[in-house]
Amino acid sequence: MDSWTAAALDTADTCWTGMVAVLEELTDSGVHRRLPVDGSNSPYAVAHHCVEMTRWWLGTFGCGLALPRDRAAEFEATGSLPELLARIRSTRTDMITWTEQILRDGIVARDATGTTADVDLATVSPQWVILHVVHELAQHLGQMQVTRDMLRA
Repeated sequence: MDSWTAAALDTADTCWTGMVAVLEELTDSGVHRRLPVDGSNSPYAVAHHCVEMTRWWLGTFGCGLALPRDRAAEFEATGSLPELLARIRSTRTDMITWTEQILRDGIVARDATGTTADVDLATVSPQWVILHVVHELAQHLGQMQVTRDMLRA
């Protein structure tokens, strides 16, 4: 693995570690709480969205896997904390395989649907896709950290 790929995956892994820490700090009941403002998402829903976003960009779009996605429903997701943590562990592992594959083979499913990103899917590079996923993970980790801090205040 080259140093660029290792750095991207390391940064993504740091984000996943931070998300897990936030979820574990809030416990099973607290992960479903939202801030009392319109448009607020629970930490559970944000982490679930990150799993589905990663699966779509790298697994479906990048590698051509038929992974189902209902993006709109992601932000309403609920469930058990242990199940979500297991899905995060699986996605972290899959992310390595998918990243290596799209860098080696290119993007397989440019006609896939399931994103609202304002980008030309016909022209993005594998590196752009990887950085987009890392960017989204970092952005949503920050959202989860602020939400946790406000919920504990």
